[in-house]
Amino acid sequence: MELLTLVVYAVAGFLAGTALSITISVVMSFIVRRRKGLAFVSRRLKVPQRLLFTLAGTGLGVAIATADPEPTWRPLFMQGLLIVIILAGAYLGTGVIKAVEDGIVAGAREEEGTDTSRFRRVRTQMQVVARVLIAVLWTIALGWALFTFPALRTLGASLFASAGLLSIVAGLAAQSTLSNVFAGMQLAFSDALRVGDLVVFDGEMGTVEEITLTYVVVGTWDQRRWIVPSTSFTTQAFENWTRGQAHLYGTVEFDLDWLVPVEAMRVELHHIVEASPLWDRKTVSLQVTDATGGPVRLYAVVSAASSGDLWDLRCHVREELISWVQRHALYALPRTRLEPETTPAPPIEERDEFVDQMVTEYEAEKAQAESGIETAVMPAVRQGEAPPRPWFQALRDR
Repeated sequence: MELLTLVVYAVAGFLAGTALSITISVVMSFIVRRRKGLAFVSRRLKVPQRLLFTLAGTGLGVAIATADPEPTWRPLFMQGLLIVIILAGAYLGTGVIKAVEDGIVAGAREEEGTDTSRFRRVRTQMQVVARVLIAVLWTIALGWALFTFPALRTLGASLFASAGLLSIVAGLAAQSTLSNVFAGMQLAFSDALRVGDLVVFDGEMGTVEEITLTYVVVGTWDQRRWIVPSTSFTTQAFENWTRGQAHLYGTVEFDLDWLVPVEAMRVELHHIVEASPLWDRKTVSLQVTDATGGPVRLYAVVSAASSGDLWDLRCHVREELISWVQRHALYALPRTRLEPETTPAPPIEERDEFVDQMVTEYEAEKAQAESGIETAVMPAVRQGEAPPRPWFQALRDR
């Protein structure tokens, strides 16, 4: 009879907790139907609250059934029930924190869009804050659960008495971990690095996928994942290509001959980019950036929404323009010209005479400007001789 009563009370408590959990779920579903933006609340809290209320209801039923007379195992059961409720409550608290995070991030997404620096800053900061709060919550929950044991309470009192020495020892032992934790918080709140940023670190380019309290996950274009300690981003220099804006720019370089039809190549670039789904419809241009040392250098600038799309778009543009040059402008391929010398240098006497003539004319013009008197400057000519000509005129007349 005692066992049957215990089972009845336990089942009754389980049903009561389940009924309360279902009622809360129905209310949340009704609210979600009215406001679509709160769907994340129901998704985050559905399982935690159901687990908490069913366990609490079952435990409460057993506690009522064993209140009088009290069996010998009841204190141990009550202690276990308290530990389970503490852990289930921490699980529910984790869901609440994640729901608040989702709500704030969703609000920023609706206001700013996903391509703005403010949205990426809010998302990064909320991820770090949520992780910090969850870590603190579970630390408190585990400490509370452990302190339900009398032996551990005595140990805790002695630990508090020697907290000074232990804090020094623990600080030295966890120095690396703590430095990474503080570095992760610094990255989140200094706005130096955000989730979604395109960075170049240690010679590798990738997109920041996750910022935790101790490390940063960077995904490269070839699907590799770099797990970098947070302190590396606070103590070493790195490039952030999306620090002020979300869209990315990339260049494609070409070394071609001076005969290249730049305008036709620019039109072809627009055709290639506009037909590609990788382009974000923001930037495309072709410019001649250098014309020294033999060939001319052309820069094609394109933009994309992500680092992966930008890499694929640059490769696509390079391949298509190379194919276009091969089909329509084969004469524009880079080449090296060798021409024989047809204009020999004049003798040293003629070169010196030309230099003296230029100096004399310059000094005469300067003196004329200072005196305001027009003076004709002519080199000395012997009677019956034609005036001397500069050496370059003599070469031109040959």
